[in-house]
Amino acid sequence: MTRMSLRTKETAPPSRRVDLVSAARTLFAEKGYHETTVEDITRAAGVAKGTFYLYFDEKRQIFLAIIRDLLDVIKAIGAEIGHGSPTEHPLAFFERAEQTALKLLELFLDNRPLARLAYRESMGMDPALDEMIRTFYREVAEIEARNIRVAQQLGLLRECSPMLTAYAHIGMIERVVLTLLDEPPDFPPPAEVVREVMRLAYEGLRAPGTPSPYEHLPMPTFRVQAEAEPS
Repeated sequence: MTRMSLRTKETAPPSRRVDLVSAARTLFAEKGYHETTVEDITRAAGVAKGTFYLYFDEKRQIFLAIIRDLLDVIKAIGAEIGHGSPTEHPLAFFERAEQTALKLLELFLDNRPLARLAYRESMGMDPALDEMIRTFYREVAEIEARNIRVAQQLGLLRECSPMLTAYAHIGMIERVVLTLLDEPPDFPPPAEVVREVMRLAYEGLRAPGTPSPYEHLPMPTFRVQAEAEPS
């Protein structure tokens, strides 16, 4: 029985899997994970319930596949920033970074319900999903750190910790995007949002021509003692 089932999975037509994933993506976005059943998915895909199990062992498995696909697309788009030449004009880097940011924002706005599900409702839902999202953040930070190093090589950014700066950028962008998903009335249009966030990331808030206070201020003292690592 088991060998027959495995052979059937291997030979099942991929188009059915695409239909199931597409139906599940729509239903999860509309109804949420817990309210969606395997029967709902197969009915929407126009296939028999048994067909589902040719591709997935359970509902959780198709949900993880959908979230993984979304996260992979986000990573692939983010990596486009660092694809330039070390000798390119600085404006080419900034233009590519801005176009990439626009592409990411369009992805989120075109998939609002799924993005909300992935970012707001998924944490704590499943240990495998929690680990997937933790890995995603780490990999996105590594991608952004590489982008920052490219900008430093082009002379566009001062010396800083690329990884620390990457996490700061991610935190800022994530909060803005998640707020945009709720269509806040006091936000500018998406293109202006991208330009403003880009300026914050690469220029900060200091007015042109004003001196940096950090050239004169001493390093602050951190008074909380770090816990000693167990031997």
